[in-house]
Amino acid sequence: MIEITRFALLPDRTLGKAVYGEHVFWTIEKPWKDNQPYVSCIPEGYYRLGRRNSPRFGPNVWEVLEVPNRTHILIHVANTADDVVGCIGFGSSVYADLGGVGSSRKAMNKFDLASQEYEDEELIIKQTFVS
Repeated sequence: MIEITRFALLPDRTLGKAVYGEHVFWTIEKPWKDNQPYVSCIPEGYYRLGRRNSPRFGPNVWEVLEVPNRTHILIHVANTADDVVGCIGFGSSVYADLGGVGSSRKAMNKFDLASQEYEDEELIIKQTFVS
């Protein structure tokens, strides 16, 4: 199970911390805009993940399934909110100015290795506010 806790809900991006077993990643998404396709992060909640082949991101990419009124929500390489179109980007660090996440390719390689034996998985997205 992947648990993403969103901690920065900004006008142009959303940042979170993803925990998968013993692994910790940082996430970048679009801001919350009422779950509108292509411009919004997805609602908080529980989701199933499945594998799909993506023309852009390759084979066996994780897809978030059963998001209300949305499709093709992938977990992929992304450093800033400009790099995602309603998807979730994973990084190994957070930029000091909270502008995005760093070392995304490295993070995705680590995540792919950790999850390679699974064809489906679970995802929980929640939010918290840190001070």
